[in-house]
Amino acid sequence: MSSQIESPDSVLQRFARISLLIYPLIAHIGILMGEIIWPASYLIVVVYLNSLKLFSQRRMLGISFTVFMCVLFFSLFHFEMHAFLIYLPPILIPSWLAYVFIRSMSDEYALISKIAERVEGKPLDQRHLLYTRHLTTLWGAVFVLMICEAIVLAIWAPYEVWSWWVHIGNYFIIAILFLGEMMVRQQFIGHRAQVGQMFRALLQRNWRG
Repeated sequence: MSSQIESPDSVLQRFARISLLIYPLIAHIGILMGEIIWPASYLIVVVYLNSLKLFSQRRMLGISFTVFMCVLFFSLFHFEMHAFLIYLPPILIPSWLAYVFIRSMSDEYALISKIAERVEGKPLDQRHLLYTRHLTTLWGAVFVLMICEAIVLAIWAPYEVWSWWVHIGNYFIIAILFLGEMMVRQQFIGHRAQVGQMFRALLQRNWRG
């Protein structure tokens, strides 16, 4: 039986996603070691790799983006802007997530309602719709608090303390909230969340189903 061989593009995309997922750990280790330049360089490379697919059909934009990333990489060393660069992801990523979640509240179906409907494979009842709408609001608020936390700690806390919270601690908090929500959902709606299907739905670009 022959096994399907992944294309080089698929392998590169998988590598880019994994590299992005482990960035917080890489950043925290670099900060603890006092070598901020390396996680900052790693961040630029990871952002570049994860952006390549966006420019696969737009050659001139791809070339311009590559030139921009090369200039940014050079500036990182020449102007010693690595400390500033490290501060950005814990603010920009929650800002984007908060925008996506909160903005969806103005739609007929909130973001998590769309994801839940795709997981269920059928329209949600009113009880489920109300629950997922409140859940979307909760996660939007969590991301706003993460933005505030990153800014406040960046101003007043030691670098290592800031890093521990934004690169490690926040993910423990998200995991606890996620597990707690699964238990609440079982009580409120009456069945367990289908975790595998939920994550596959999260990876879809069009959550309207």
